[in-house]
Formats: sequence, C-alpha cells, structure tokens
Amino acid sequence: MTPLDPQAQFHRFVSDELVSDIGSDVGLSDDEFEALMAPFEPFEQAPRLGLGLSGGADSTALLHLALDWARRRGGTVVPLIIDHGLRSESTLEACAVADKSRALGLDPVVLKWKDDPPGTGVEAAARTARYALLSRACEAHRLLHLLVGHHRDDQIETIAMRQERSSGFQGLAGMSACVERRGYRLLRPLLSVPKARLLATLQEDGHTWFEDPMNRDERFARARMRRDGITAGSPAATFERIALERELEACLPSVVRLDRFGEACLDRSGWRALPRKLADLVVARLARTMGGLDHAPASRRVEAMAGCLRGDNPVKGTLGRCLWRGRDTICVSREMRDLPVLALDGPETRALWDGRFEIAVPDGVWIVKAWSALTDHEELSAACAPGLSPSALQTLPVIGNLEGRVMVPHLEEVGDGGLAGVRAVFAPRQPLTPPRFVSAGESGMSCEWKR
Repeated sequence: MTPLDPQAQFHRFVSDELVSDIGSDVGLSDDEFEALMAPFEPFEQAPRLGLGLSGGADSTALLHLALDWARRRGGTVVPLIIDHGLRSESTLEACAVADKSRALGLDPVVLKWKDDPPGTGVEAAARTARYALLSRACEAHRLLHLLVGHHRDDQIETIAMRQERSSGFQGLAGMSACVERRGYRLLRPLLSVPKARLLATLQEDGHTWFEDPMNRDERFARARMRRDGITAGSPAATFERIALERELEACLPSVVRLDRFGEACLDRSGWRALPRKLADLVVARLARTMGGLDHAPASRRVEAMAGCLRGDNPVKGTLGRCLWRGRDTICVSREMRDLPVLALDGPETRALWDGRFEIAVPDGVWIVKAWSALTDHEELSAACAPGLSPSALQTLPVIGNLEGRVMVPHLEEVGDGGLAGVRAVFAPRQPLTPPRFVSAGESGMSCEWKR
C-alpha cells in the first residue's frame, strides 16, 4: 500500500479523532474494525496475529474484534499473556485469562517475568520487560504481527506524560499505529477509538473482563493522570513529525556512519548544514540508538548537546549513556558505566545485551559481560582492535562459559571468535531510522537504513 503524503496523514488523523467520538456508547461493528485494520494490509493468507492480552477491558475487546477479523480470513489469534508477578494474585489471574482464551478455541502462551521488580521505577521496568517477553514470543512462535490494545485515551495520557517530561514535538505526536520491530510488526489498530466504545463493545456482546487494581494505584504516573484529568496535545505535532521522519531518512547516510562495533561517527559540518529541528532529531536518534535506550533523552539535554555541536570548540560530553567526543568528526559510543552482566542458560538462547548487541549462544550456560570487566582487556585491546577507540572497545560484549573460555565473536581476530553457534551482532533496540511514523488511522511502510 502506498503511504499517504504527510499532509494527507495529518488530515486523516484529525478526521479519525472526530469520527470516533460519534456514538461513544455504541460498540464497534465488524465493518468499523475492518476499516481500522485496512491500513495495515497486506497480510498473509490465513493470518496468525499475536495479541498482548492482559484480561482487562481494552485487550479483551481487541481479542474478540481481532479474532472475528482473523477467522473471516481463515486465520487465528495467539493470545500472549504476561504473568508480571507484581501482585500475589498475578499467576492465578494469568491462568484464568489463559483458560478464557482456550474456551474460544485458542492456544494462549503465558509469559513469566522472572526478574525481581526494582524498588523504584516499577512502571518503566514492567513495560520494558513486557515488550521484551512479547518480542521473544513473536520470534519463538513465528508471529509476524503483534496487536496491542492501546486506545485514544491511552494516546492522550501518553502525550500528557511526555509534555511533563519535555519530550518536544516528537513526543507530542504520541504513539505510532504501526512500528516495525525485528521480525514482526507492532500494530495499534484502536488508537483512534475512545475507551468508552471498547467497553460498549464488551457489554453489547456479553463479554467479561478483569480489572487490574494497579491501574488505580496512584504510585504510578498513569493512575495519577486519570485522577487529575488530562488534555490532548495538538495533532499538528503529528504532521511535523511525519515530515521530519522522511527528511531524517534522507539525510542520515550523508552525515552519520555506523560500524559493527557499536560506534557512530557524525560529520560535524554536514550536521551543521541541516535545519535546526532536523539536526536536533539526528542528535536525539543517535543518543537513543547508540545508548541502547527505549526513548531519546529529554529535549533540554538534546538541545544542550546540539548547542555544543554548533560551537567551534572540540566536543567532549555525555548524552544518552554515550560519550560524544571530537572536533570535525564526532565519535559517539557507549559510556563505560552500568554495563550489565547477563546469564544465559538454555538451548540456542538469544538475548539483547545492553539494548545494543544481539547475543546468540548454543546449549549450555553462558555469561555475557563488558570487555572492560576482563582482567586482561588492556592486552587484548592492544593486540586485536587497533582501529577502534579504547573507550568503545571496552563497552563491547564478551561471552564466556563455565570452563573459563572467553569469546569475542564480533572480533574475528580474538581467540575463539569463530566458535560455531556463538554470535554477537550490533542490533540496537531502537534502530537509527525506524519505519516512518504513522498516525492513528493510516499506516505506511518504509525501509530501515541498512547499517
């Protein structure tokens, strides 16, 4: 399907926002859901749709709508249910949601969050863990599409929260309806639909759902937003973001060079020639990608780094867990702090280390840590990677087993670098040029800039 131009996308966004308010006490019809799914076409014959199912009203409504849609095409839905373990009842609730799915003739998959929740930042940690589990499930079950139940009220909350964090116009455009991930698409077909219509859909058809008390827990930001009331941002931000995303795709190859070791080089003079907002977006994207982050740093910090880049002095600073340094060419690489240690145990395990490197190991127990954690890293760095900056080298992952063997598979020169089944590839959580932003109501596809 040919994407609409930015102005058409903008008008479609506004139109959908208005139409979805009509008859908010009336459930969604099959025809309406057909129209909501149409922008994501084409699908394969007899599509299998992964669907994040919590058992709450939003995801339950999406489950029934998507299941009818898929079955009309000879396909099905695979419910993916997270047992987050944040409450003592969570395991029982996940099992109950799975049982309700089986009653519909489906084969649900229950995904367990095994890590202990942090003392602070529970909401963000749970969200990160949820998407990591869903991503692995899509890969394991060969699901090309993952549907989630975010609706218009969620979009408004997201925009309001990003306003509080000073996310800039990019954040004010809200969530995208279609996001390309590695191996699957994340689809949000309900972004233009108010929650009231989803509740009406369930009530009209006699479906029941669970209410998670954490949605009302005022320790969390979204619950406080619902308590205090929220306001929507301007749709004009969506129009501007769509246009800038296209300009970003066009300009990045001429001003940024990436290597397989997770280091980027920014051509300072070429960057300075870009329009100001586009130049700031390049900085934000570099920080997010090279730092292995889910989101770009706050706009005030991005603007501060951009101000340094526009000056004449050599640059040496940090942004987005990255070190930025240089004069004519600015090298951007991961800071040597908070580098994780990851234990992998199982047959042919794959995982994302530090949000930057995709690790694959064969059967057995493996430990992944940073090069800087090796006692002999100075000797190795001198012998094996003369063209790589020491700071970037020390943030590379190394893989070891219980026998004490250490492998650096992305540096073929090092020891057991060619061991079969062991792999480390720079594949950051958020690529530098993700698929073009798509507003609610219309989707478009674009190619990622190949690194």
